Amino acid sequence: MIAAVADQPAATQRSLVFLGGPLLLLAGLHGRLFGFLHAPERARWLPLPIVPGRHWSAAIASHRPALGLSALLGITALLLAGPDAITASGVPARIGLAVEFAWLVLFAALIEPFVAGIAAQYGRRFPSTSRAHELQRSLGGGWTTPEAVVHLYAPAFGVGLAVLLAMPGQLSWEHFLDHGALNIRLLGVSAVPLLVALAVRFAGPAAYRRGLWEAVAWLVEATRTLAGPPQPEPTPAWAKRIPDPWTRLLVIQFWRVTPLPALRLVIVLGLALFTAARAAPPSGPAIALGLAAIGVWVVPAGTLARDRIARARLAGALPLDRVRRGGRAGALALAALLAPALLLSAAIGYRIAAEGLADANLEIQQIDHN
Repeated sequence: MIAAVADQPAATQRSLVFLGGPLLLLAGLHGRLFGFLHAPERARWLPLPIVPGRHWSAAIASHRPALGLSALLGITALLLAGPDAITASGVPARIGLAVEFAWLVLFAALIEPFVAGIAAQYGRRFPSTSRAHELQRSLGGGWTTPEAVVHLYAPAFGVGLAVLLAMPGQLSWEHFLDHGALNIRLLGVSAVPLLVALAVRFAGPAAYRRGLWEAVAWLVEATRTLAGPPQPEPTPAWAKRIPDPWTRLLVIQFWRVTPLPALRLVIVLGLALFTAARAAPPSGPAIALGLAAIGVWVVPAGTLARDRIARARLAGALPLDRVRRGGRAGALALAALLAPALLLSAAIGYRIAAEGLADANLEIQQIDHN
């Protein structure tokens, strides 16, 4: 998306970073906060004599590299696809955009653990006459248990708070880029949100310790309620026609653990057909949309990778080859799972190559004509 607006005014590029940065952080927020309350080990270890501080440390250890990966992806995209212009301060425009996003990531690193603390604090059961309980019921609307309502709103609140606190610093940085001088007053205003974020960060562990014991239990109950009855969905009729039993097992497992698999498949195949059939080559936003669709289809396959040990226990005593006895997918199952993503990738590559070949032929014709 940044590459598509590389020739636009600086205000347009900064607006895209201001909107796209929070979206990028929001996309991986559940995975980064999963270890605090949602992870299965939280519920398994809760009866053991482990102090809440150890639970917090374990979750932080998984949160930091995940946030670092999101930051690396965003900064790399801005540095590679950003504009080549030089600002009035002498700083390249692409570096200026990357610094703005990095400043937002700093606040996200301070705020996101506090979100887990808030979720633990208000994921408990309160007296029916208390204001907290009334707030839980009114915000939940009966869609889930009152104690789990906070998990619907706290992540978005955390991202919004990080954006709000990062905004003064980003405006100060933009003033420096446009005028080539630092504004002391803006720097002072930027320091206040940073102090607030630091205070919030140190308040997170205390809230987490107070609510861990109750919040995890209620969250597990809410998760099981949303999961429905303890019976698998019926096997699709088309999956029964797969001749190889191991491939059929992998495909059915992928289909059951992936939310809305049919919709994901339709999106990927529809984009592949649309990209291959249209006359114009895919633009920058279209390529970004195609890559996002590929990720939507491929990312759930990570669940299959994590379940490899369980499949190995199942296949260890069966007359299978060494690869399958180890719980691995095998070439046939892997090809079946990746076929839609490979088809869309091939369609995008074909259209780009065809456009490049057409441009080359046109240049050759012009040279011959001259």
